[in-house]
Amino acid sequence: MQRSNRDQVLDAVGDCVQDLGVRRTTMAEIARRAGLSRSTIYTHFADVREATAALLTRELLRLLGGAGSAVEMDPAAGGDARARLVARALHLAGSVRDDPLVARILALDAELLVPYLVHRLGASQRTILETVTREVRDGQVEGSIRPGEPRQIALTAFLIVQSFVISASILDDEIGRDATLAELTLALRRVLAPEEAPASGGRQ
Repeated sequence: MQRSNRDQVLDAVGDCVQDLGVRRTTMAEIARRAGLSRSTIYTHFADVREATAALLTRELLRLLGGAGSAVEMDPAAGGDARARLVARALHLAGSVRDDPLVARILALDAELLVPYLVHRLGASQRTILETVTREVRDGQVEGSIRPGEPRQIALTAFLIVQSFVISASILDDEIGRDATLAELTLALRRVLAPEEAPASGGRQ
């Protein structure tokens, strides 16, 4: 199957980021590695940062699809909608933190991610949030996820996972990977869990 020029460009951007980092990458180098003219590169992206953001979006959406497939194929990840959502979130968190592209950007060019952590959601973040919102609605219908505005609940869960991914190296150094994933699991289960009915006969 023939790849599009855009895919060729993004593949070349990935090679540049891995070899040089974002700040040392140029549009001319991207064009050279893609085997395309610089004018063709500029028809897709205005600059290196825009191209890198598009590459990161492609990679995160690929990992999101992989997380969904992994949970669907894992019989141990059955159960209710809340259990499946937590399983997908854990798989995605692990995949993102271990991804070579994400690791390289965090190591050399973490400032590239600041706008999407502080000021606005990027395209991949919005896609993930939409997916989580649908899963929250499914869980609310069956009663495994607490009532409330679905997108609000989904955004809270999303930001919890994002913070664990971004701070993975700190958490691993302080408490270890296994403990980090255990704490993330507990946090997600609690933020999604339906409220328990008060025990009968107790004080009001």
